[in-house]
Amino acid sequence: MHCDICNCDDSYIKVHKHSYDIKGKKIEFKSKRRFCKNCNNLVYDDYLDNEASKKALSIYNDMFGINSNEVYKLRKQFDLSLELFSRIIGCAKKTLISYEKGKSIPNDCYLIVIKSLIEEPRIIYTLIDVNKSEFTEKEYTTIKEKINKYFDNSTNANEELNEYNGYSNYSLDKIKNIILFFSKDTVLKTKLLKEMFYSDFIYYKNNCVSITGLEYAKLPYGPVPEQYESILTKLISEKVINYKVEYNNQYECHNIKANLNYDPSVFTKEELEVLNMIKMKFLNFGSKELADYSHKEKAYTDTKPGEKISYDYAFDIEI
Repeated sequence: MHCDICNCDDSYIKVHKHSYDIKGKKIEFKSKRRFCKNCNNLVYDDYLDNEASKKALSIYNDMFGINSNEVYKLRKQFDLSLELFSRIIGCAKKTLISYEKGKSIPNDCYLIVIKSLIEEPRIIYTLIDVNKSEFTEKEYTTIKEKINKYFDNSTNANEELNEYNGYSNYSLDKIKNIILFFSKDTVLKTKLLKEMFYSDFIYYKNNCVSITGLEYAKLPYGPVPEQYESILTKLISEKVINYKVEYNNQYECHNIKANLNYDPSVFTKEELEVLNMIKMKFLNFGSKELADYSHKEKAYTDTKPGEKISYDYAFDIEI
C-alpha cells in the first residue's frame, strides 16, 4: 500500500477511532484501518475503508434510520420481488437494493413509508392503490394475491378476545352473510365497508360484543375491516359475490352484487335488528356521503392512520 503523504510503501494495521457526520448526526466507533509506517497517516485500503463506511451507515441506520435486515424482511414477508416492492413504495429498484444491502440510507420520505409498513402492514393496500398506475393488470393482480395470502396466514381468527375484535371470535360465516345482506342490491365497496363497521360497532354498543369478531382500522376512506381485500377476493373466487369495476365521470366505482341470498339463521334476532336498522339508516346515502359521515366519528378522528380502532368508541356513536 502506498502513502500519498510521504510516498512510503510500508504500512501497518491498527484499531482506529472514527467520527463520521451523517445527516447532522455524529457517529463514533472503532475499526481496523491501515496506516503509514513512516508518517502514521491513514493509507487507502479498499477493503478496510469500505468496511468502515458500511459500519458507519449500519450504526446510523440502527440509531436513527432503519436496519437493512428489516427492509429485506419486510419485502420478503409479502413474498414480493425487488421490482414490484420498489414500485409499491415509490423508489427505484437499485435504490431498494442499496437499502437492503445497507449501502445507503433511506431518505426521509422512504424512511417514513418503510417504518409505517413495519408498524402497520395493512398500509400496503393504500400504497398499492395509490401507485396502481405503475403496474400492469397482471402485476396488480399478482400483488393483491400475495398480499391477501399474507394477511390470510396472519388472520386474527385465533387471537385473544379484546377491545379490537369486540370480544367476539372471528366468524367468517357471519362476515360472508353480512356482505350478502348489504349487497342484495348492488352496493359500492366503500359503502359496504362502512355499513359493516356501523353494524359491528352499534351491536357492540348495545351488547358489549361485536357480531363478526372483525378488527377495524383507520384508512383514508374511513374505518374499514382489516383483511377486507382478502375476504372479498375469497368470496369472488367462490362466486358468492360479483365484483365489477366501472367508471362514472372518471371516478372508479367498485360495485358488489350478491350472487346468493344471505342466511338469516346465522344471526340472532338482535343481530338482524341491527343489520336492518343500519341498512335503513344509510339507505339513501352515497359512498362519499357515508365516508364523510364516518369521518366525523371519534372512532376515526381519535385514531391514527393505519391503526386499529377500539370498539370502545362505539359508545360515542349516535344513530
